[in-house]
Amino acid sequence: MQITKLSVIIPVKNIEQEMSGVLRFVAQQAAGLETEFIVVDMGSSDKTVWEAVQFIKEQKLRGFVIQNGDGPVAAALNTGLQKSSGDYVTFIFARRLYRDFIQGYYETAVRTSADFVFGSLNEEESNAAERRISKVVFQEPGTQYIKNILNNIVHIDISAIFIKRKFLFERQIRFFDTCAHGYAEEFVYRCLLSAAVIAQSSTILKRDNLFELKRGKLKPVGKNIFQHTDAMLRILDILKTNHREDAELIRLFERRKLPLTVMNGVDILLQEGMGYNAVRGYLRVAGYDKLLLTGKQTDRDLKRRITVWRAVPWMYKVKK
Repeated sequence: MQITKLSVIIPVKNIEQEMSGVLRFVAQQAAGLETEFIVVDMGSSDKTVWEAVQFIKEQKLRGFVIQNGDGPVAAALNTGLQKSSGDYVTFIFARRLYRDFIQGYYETAVRTSADFVFGSLNEEESNAAERRISKVVFQEPGTQYIKNILNNIVHIDISAIFIKRKFLFERQIRFFDTCAHGYAEEFVYRCLLSAAVIAQSSTILKRDNLFELKRGKLKPVGKNIFQHTDAMLRILDILKTNHREDAELIRLFERRKLPLTVMNGVDILLQEGMGYNAVRGYLRVAGYDKLLLTGKQTDRDLKRRITVWRAVPWMYKVKK
């Protein structure tokens, strides 16, 4: 019986022209590794499903296509996870492709038996990651990794991670499937807070310019952008319940992460044409204005944005 080492989950919608290229790109990276390819279609109205099925059949790949209906990406990812069978899972997004990370990540996963693997952004990070793995000093707690993320020391992109499938199912970690904004960051934080072993691969991440789907004009998201804030509030609840001894991380969330997320939502609404008073009224009714707390954990630029927004909103300038 052939054991599946890796499940590649690819959520797609209306990319019939790019579908075969994306699958070819991923298949080349996974060559030699027992891999299954799970394409989850989110209600395509073109020939995306047909192109995916044909490519998998013609290239004799292990895999299948699931038609998941016209729902959010988070729901598609949950469906892919439920149908997966690999030792590890990874997520591939047509709009954010990274080159040549699969083999390096898998080697790191095997060396460390990690629940969660992410990559390096540059040579310095790569060398440091290799030293940590060689010295078996990779068991930093997930709370420390989150602090490093909030302090811009570590960067983790859901488009380039490996997660042990058994770990996800044992800890019952899923995407919040009705959430369209912030679901990826929430999922990563949940994984970091539950993982016994987290490892940074020395593999340096590089975006692909050839196969990556170029973004068109994004549709307005409106007040749904504050789903991201709700996602971060759910993480804060976990911190206060299970990690209340880590006052530093809780303060970082309350004084930096949450106010930044709220202000980014404000910027989106203003860019989409909602008036200052309407935005302020919505924040007040929804209670998000109470999250605009500042302290020594808040950087100077964010403090300035919040101060101007509160005092003279008509002079507030959207952050580019």
